[in-house]
Amino acid sequence: MLGICRGMQLLAVAAGGALHQHLPDVVGHDAHRPAPGVYGGHPVRFAPGSLAGAVMAGVDRVNSYHHQAVADPGRLVVTGWSDDGVIEAVEDPGRRFVLGVQWHPENDADPRPVGALVRAAREHRALTT
Repeated sequence: MLGICRGMQLLAVAAGGALHQHLPDVVGHDAHRPAPGVYGGHPVRFAPGSLAGAVMAGVDRVNSYHHQAVADPGRLVVTGWSDDGVIEAVEDPGRRFVLGVQWHPENDADPRPVGALVRAAREHRALTT
């Protein structure tokens, strides 16, 4: 499973977590959504040994367009952060592929999370057929 932006937020809420309702009130700036229809970008770091870290190896910047963010991941593990501390990736290490990302890889020249989901689905299919 891959949750992108609001999808990551839904994963966290479904796992018993909670959201920051208006991120600029928390971080004091609009960099995560600079203007309507305009993507921002910011540095990101990933936990060593995590699924997010493996998928995004070598990436240190992602795009951004959101005004809400995960405040509490519930049962999920936080594995990615922006430079201002906003949660950028969550995962369930007890599952083969459950990854949530706060950015929009579908609008990026390097959509690694989407490719990782496709590979995981192919591997799962090969194991079950």
